Amino acid sequence: MFKSTTIKRSLIAAACTTGLLLSGSASAVNWLMLQGVEGKKAPNHRLFSFIQPAYDASVNGDKLQGLVNPSSGALFPDGVANGQYAVPNTITPEFNETSEIYMRRARVGMRGRFSGPWKNSFTSKINYFAMVALDDGLFNQNQFSTDRRPLTLDHASLTFNHIPGARIRVGLFKNPVSDEVFQGVASIEFIQFTSFNATQVLENFYSGNANAPGSTTSGSGTAQYSAYGFSAVRDWGIQVFDSFKVANKSWDLSYAIKVGRGEAISRGNDTNGDNELYLYASAEKNLKGGRGPRKNGVKYYAWHQSGKRQFYTDATNESFDRTRYGIGVKALGKFFGSKYKHRFGAELEYAKGMIFMGPAAGVARGSATAGPGSVSFATDESNKSRAFQIEYAFYLNKNWQFDIRWAREQRLYETSANINKGAEREIDETTLGVTYHFTKKSRLTFNYAFRDVEAPTDYDTATGIGAAAAPRFTSNANIVTDSIGDRVGLQLTYIF
Repeated sequence: MFKSTTIKRSLIAAACTTGLLLSGSASAVNWLMLQGVEGKKAPNHRLFSFIQPAYDASVNGDKLQGLVNPSSGALFPDGVANGQYAVPNTITPEFNETSEIYMRRARVGMRGRFSGPWKNSFTSKINYFAMVALDDGLFNQNQFSTDRRPLTLDHASLTFNHIPGARIRVGLFKNPVSDEVFQGVASIEFIQFTSFNATQVLENFYSGNANAPGSTTSGSGTAQYSAYGFSAVRDWGIQVFDSFKVANKSWDLSYAIKVGRGEAISRGNDTNGDNELYLYASAEKNLKGGRGPRKNGVKYYAWHQSGKRQFYTDATNESFDRTRYGIGVKALGKFFGSKYKHRFGAELEYAKGMIFMGPAAGVARGSATAGPGSVSFATDESNKSRAFQIEYAFYLNKNWQFDIRWAREQRLYETSANINKGAEREIDETTLGVTYHFTKKSRLTFNYAFRDVEAPTDYDTATGIGAAAAPRFTSNANIVTDSIGDRVGLQLTYIF
């Protein structure tokens, strides 16, 4: 459904701004410095905005048919699970349409340093970054919910550059994690994130957890229909970081240590009061050519995130560990003597504990086994997922860019005793992309994603499932995975 009121509001806000936040295709960029520090030649204040209207559609996905109650073998009625589309065939954030035109991103912000009467020897070494989201995404509408907010704070931070080697950034800002989601959103090469980053790194927060299908208790509290908030790979906190030029400035070494809340960015209080720890390190070989987000280079990086989660509807206040980490490399430049520019990237990622499994029966609304659309997590630390992705891009000229990315997620390749091994999923995605750059500030991107989802392990009786019910669980899982189709997308990026 085309949401004209949101687009009109976003265009009006964007038209009032000037300047440039990020442009072009992301590369081996030091996002710690580019997003957190103002360059010496940058103006004192920069007003910026960008919009990304998009069209998304599921291709050849099927409605669910044949799902049964594992206990009795009776078919679920249409409208409960059968007759609906599995969540991967629908469009965020409402998940009730298989194709939609919407405002994927619309952001307005300002960044700079103190000047005029506010400038003195102390404030002259402070810079600020503020931005709001006006779009139709999960910033302003919680997962599986229909209630919308007019806008949500995206960034609100101050960076103190007083201590050599230890800059301090405080407030709300991006977490230093996987480069795919850490980079500036206006520079992201592909329309959709990989499944691992979309479900296991980006985090939706629920106040209660449903039992995983075919498993014993795997969570706490009252099972919930929709999330109460979103992380957007951002957190309120404090970060110590910096970057160092070494070897005659041919290498750029960076680090970051951040302590945050590990909570939804729009939630006023922290559910459990525990701290979230983020660690990041990178080493970038500088290459000639490019600047800013299009700088040429080869960057190696590693990241780690860990904390605890609680379901606040749980009277026992049980805490669950949640850990994410990965290593990667990204490069942009004219390699191997080529006159054309190329981009390479690869990343290996892991998740332990609090593995997001999705809504019961695979649909956003309606389940005869776990309430209306209740969402399941595999909460114990011994539940593990992993993913690997590799990408390549060829730049024919200043206008044409061609991308390909292959990604595999092995969700719950290891499980705790109370999660049935049949819950494992293997998700393969191959995305082809073509981007036409009208100018440095505007481009049109087309993506086609081939998707293959498998349930490689049959359900067994290890978690108390009866001998007659186990094959029914397996059949249900295969019906859901077989129904998932490819995905096509078209996205315009315009930076004001």
